[in-house]
Amino acid sequence: MVTTRSGEKTADGIAVGMGGHWWESRLREQFIPLDVQVSRSILREGFAASIKRRSLDDFGLVDLSCDPCTGKRTATQVSEATEDWVVLIAIRSGREALTRAGETILVGAGDVVLWDTRNQAEFEVLESIRSINLLIPRSALAEVSGRAWPAFGGALERDSPSVRLLVSYLSMLADSLAALPESAVSAARNATLELFDGAVSQTIGTEDGVGSAALRLSIDAWIDGHLCDPSLSLTSVAAAHAVSARTVQRVFGRSGETFNGTVRARRLARAREELRRTNSSITSIATRWCFSDASHFSRLFKERFGTSPAAFRSRKMRS
Repeated sequence: MVTTRSGEKTADGIAVGMGGHWWESRLREQFIPLDVQVSRSILREGFAASIKRRSLDDFGLVDLSCDPCTGKRTATQVSEATEDWVVLIAIRSGREALTRAGETILVGAGDVVLWDTRNQAEFEVLESIRSINLLIPRSALAEVSGRAWPAFGGALERDSPSVRLLVSYLSMLADSLAALPESAVSAARNATLELFDGAVSQTIGTEDGVGSAALRLSIDAWIDGHLCDPSLSLTSVAAAHAVSARTVQRVFGRSGETFNGTVRARRLARAREELRRTNSSITSIATRWCFSDASHFSRLFKERFGTSPAAFRSRKMRS
């Protein structure tokens, strides 16, 4: 972890000078791009900040602390982003004001907030703050069944048992992640996603009506039971639920997803688990999970997870 005060050298040799510019650079490298400003009075006193990011497969786990400052996620940063992250922010100490869509909430120690980086936002650190931040690629949410995901923004119910369990797990994971073997990291990643799903499902409602939400639950369960079936399609799902294909598309569209994207993400997730747990050939795994061929599977796998199936398996075997 790099900690610094204005005018001092960081552990990696960077001279701070203007604390806000240095902090912007570190956030861009290890968190997400944000515009940051630090007042002259804080700079005179010495602006202190630290950040450390750990990889959890395709997730990020970021331990962050900083003195009072202000900042925002701009429209330009949103439009230029190459990845869409859903961010869970668990405040360990300090106070902060967060503004999204014209609504401001005050958060402090024990509060947990969700933010979708596709949305502009502003923040003001009122008292030196420390937080643990979980970054999940939005595409990964398609791996979790039973959810018509809402637009993210706002606080979770901090006293919910599922929220407390998730935050405790993330704190423990941050302390132990570096020592975990690669195979355990994959398992921890999947457990994190399940705990995240449980925490969100109990504390945030969706914009769907009851009937639409129930239909999505039924469709998700049906998809999970037919992932190995090459005839799985929009029309087969619609026929199984006695609704039109347009209705199925509309149900997925409410959460910014597509039917085909959801099926592909879940098949890739199951294929990755099989790569990790079995010695089956890449070709047979591609066939079992209904990819047209090994080449097609490898291309989609690399797009989704940032590495080829062969490299992923080789890394697991070495761990």
